[in-house]
Amino acid sequence: MNDKFFSLPEEKQLAIINAGYRVFSQNSYKKSPMSEIAAEAGISKSLLFHYFKNKR
Repeated sequence: MNDKFFSLPEEKQLAIINAGYRVFSQNSYKKSPMSEIAAEAGISKSLLFHYFKNKR
C-alpha cells in the first residue's frame, strides 16, 4: 500500500481490502487475479496497481 491508498475515504479502502479477502479466500494465491479483485472492489485493475505495487 502507498500513501495514495490511505488518502482514500475509509469506505473505499475497506471495499478494496474486503474484495481482496473474498478473492483470496476463494482461490489460491497464484490463482487470484488482480483483475477479479479490482472488479469486486469496483475499480480498474490499473488503479488497483496504483494503490498496490503487486499482488503481495
